[in-house]
Amino acid sequence: MAPWVTLFKPISVVMAVIGATALTGCTPTPPDHRAQVIAPVYDGGDSIQGKKLYADHCEQCHTLKPGSNKKGPQLIGIYMSPSAVLEDYNYSEAMDQANWVWDAKTLDAYIADAEAALPDTRMLSDPMPNAQDRQDIIAYLSTLGRDPVLDSESDN
Repeated sequence: MAPWVTLFKPISVVMAVIGATALTGCTPTPPDHRAQVIAPVYDGGDSIQGKKLYADHCEQCHTLKPGSNKKGPQLIGIYMSPSAVLEDYNYSEAMDQANWVWDAKTLDAYIADAEAALPDTRMLSDPMPNAQDRQDIIAYLSTLGRDPVLDSESDN
């Protein structure tokens, strides 16, 4: 067999699979996600500081990747979203029935003390008494989810 045949054989298999996928209309299922955020960025805090605080206080239980949950749901697009909308996350009964919109007021109360804001919630974080820290986290969360979620993001 000619050396170039062995080089191109794997490529032809890949091309055949890609072609078959295109012909059958098979597309990957996008990860579960919230709607794209269209509200203005929250300007009541410092989003740069909020990103640091998020890393210190939130990312242990929450990811920033659609379709990827930890103990808590992923938080992309949380700002101005209805509560309990991700179908791939099992919310507490209290959260399922809350019918909140995650605006600055509800996020502030929930981050301040989740159990006081919503008894029987599953969020077990320590209360965050510093109001400026909460405002900074809310400002950061408001910057996330502004781009539409694409099918290709499920591969990242």
